Amino acid sequence: MPPLVPIEQVGAILDASELISSWRILVADQTTNRAVCKIRCQLLRPAYQLEIRFIKTETDLIYAYQVFTNSPLLRWDNAPHFPAIKSFPHHMHEESREVKASALVGDPVIDLPLVLAEITTLLAKSQ
Repeated sequence: MPPLVPIEQVGAILDASELISSWRILVADQTTNRAVCKIRCQLLRPAYQLEIRFIKTETDLIYAYQVFTNSPLLRWDNAPHFPAIKSFPHHMHEESREVKASALVGDPVIDLPLVLAEITTLLAKSQ
């Protein structure tokens, strides 16, 4: 049975990133038509972590990427609760709690490099 979530490709992106010092899979569970995956990444700046969550159903890939220290800083997800946002259902929660449109499309191979680029910008601002 082929994987419903592209964990190998996500792992290759994380391994190639200069931003990530280590990562591990916390949850990886797959049945015939549903997969759940949770990955925790330690960033090079020790206080910062990235958590990646995927739930793949027969029809959808539900995702969340969250950067945090002691509290959440940024989160991207596609929960359908902001229909007025131009990129619905894709959106981003900022540290200020503002919710904005997101460039993510729901494909981890496309989205993860965009998330890592945003995190790089966040870390550059916080130095």
